[in-house]
Amino acid sequence: MTTPTRVSVEEFLVLEETKPYLELINGEVVPKAMPGPKHSAAVLYIGTELTLFVRQNPIARVDTELRHRSPSEAWVFLPDISVTLRDRWPKGATGPIEVMPDLAIEVLSPDDRPGRLSERVDFYTRAGTRLIWIVDPELENVTVYRPNAAPEFLRGTGTLSADPILPGFGLDLETLFRAVRDE
Repeated sequence: MTTPTRVSVEEFLVLEETKPYLELINGEVVPKAMPGPKHSAAVLYIGTELTLFVRQNPIARVDTELRHRSPSEAWVFLPDISVTLRDRWPKGATGPIEVMPDLAIEVLSPDDRPGRLSERVDFYTRAGTRLIWIVDPELENVTVYRPNAAPEFLRGTGTLSADPILPGFGLDLETLFRAVRDE
């Protein structure tokens, strides 16, 4: 077992980029879980569907693994997919974005740890993210988190809504998981 490396945000931001990518979680340097084929397929599918939607409805931008920085906590993190409303996007932004995503999507990798995932969901909620999707491509389910509401659990079928962030956007789960299975 390795000893966690603790650093300040400033120290973290000058570290050399590596693969796997590093995140700063509560002041601890943590390697981002390495994705597998199902993770990769799910991120690509969801990101494509979101991108197609915002091309027709240009109210938000969609990013993958965009580095975000919490201005109030020792967190520098890369959601698998982040959706940020355009009216909240910092003009001319470079480097870590200090605006929290309106929708954060995490797709589980085989080596994701449940405790880290819970910590991440708690952070997103505290930091002001209004909608969080945790997608499990292995078990073919999605858990939806909204502030001040019980988690919603969807298994394999139905439509995943992005309301109120992207009104009218719906993701058919059966189609998503079929694409992940490569059928």
